Amino acid sequence: MKILAIRFSSLGDIALLTPFFKKIKHRYPASHLTFLTNKKYETLIRTDPNIDRIIPYSVESENAAQFLQLLRAIRNTKYDLIIDCHLIPRSILIYLFGRSKKRRRINKFSLARRMMVKTHRVKTLPHIVSRYLATIDGKQEHDYKPKIYLKHKDIEKAQKLFDRNLGTSKIIGFVVGASKKTKMWQGEKLKNLALDLVKKDNGFIIFLGSKNEIPVVKRIKEEMNGNYTDLTGKTSLRQLAAVLDKCDVLFTTDSGPMHIAVAVGTPVVAIFGPTIPEFGFTPYDEKSVIISKSLSCKPCSLHGTDICPLGHHNCMKLIEVEEVRRKILKLLYKDKKGESVHKNEEQKIRSK
Repeated sequence: MKILAIRFSSLGDIALLTPFFKKIKHRYPASHLTFLTNKKYETLIRTDPNIDRIIPYSVESENAAQFLQLLRAIRNTKYDLIIDCHLIPRSILIYLFGRSKKRRRINKFSLARRMMVKTHRVKTLPHIVSRYLATIDGKQEHDYKPKIYLKHKDIEKAQKLFDRNLGTSKIIGFVVGASKKTKMWQGEKLKNLALDLVKKDNGFIIFLGSKNEIPVVKRIKEEMNGNYTDLTGKTSLRQLAAVLDKCDVLFTTDSGPMHIAVAVGTPVVAIFGPTIPEFGFTPYDEKSVIISKSLSCKPCSLHGTDICPLGHHNCMKLIEVEEVRRKILKLLYKDKKGESVHKNEEQKIRSK
């Protein structure tokens, strides 16, 4: 059975699709799974044992001729099943005209989410992972979790990026950026959190993110005096995953690295501003923590905006540094079962 799954973006969704790949192989063990995605995500998932073939598509340089060539190749392959996990014009055209025997598509609950934005009446929607899994027939017989499959050499290379004697320091990944400005925390709070984690809590911080966040990270580093490595804009996606694998916890906004961290087994403390957990895009594990303020103006958009519609940005301003710090420390001193492993360390936290 030949199956084609389609999802072109974004970073977080690629990680969140990995349980879906696994369920396909459980449901159809003899199937040949092809995944069509943006070329820039190919290296991140190239070692996933559930994917037989990746079609890397150059979305950024796309033109009509290129897309028609892709569609023609898909039609000639005559897939038995095409699953559209994206529902954008490009994927819908392939879904409709790919000449497959069967077709499935994800339920994005777009109308429900838009109604929440319009009315601010919140209801919990199925998690996006559950929506992906629902496109495959059969009962969910396994506990499917996101997973990025790293090689030992990936971990070794990541270690060299911040190779030094950390002593007893815990490694804290630190992502300051987001796709929209309203999803970002205030710079002063980011700086104070980083300083507290290093000076008060003996933490070692690894700054991660895209080149767009370099100016923000530069301002945070000014008073840190060591105990950090700045990898902002310096890692490939696979290196990002490997570095996150070495972290004890990740602090982040509502962003793609949040889901990559979960997919390598690293717990997350994430702050949500204009977006809400009820949309179904939270970290897909039991250990991670979401900090989100309940306000009458939330949600104000589907994916965040660059300017607060009401001009106050309270969804982020009301999140305090100490609140975030304590959530991070609580995760740092819990074992995998969520039980305390260093009571003396937790006592230190409470006394500060």
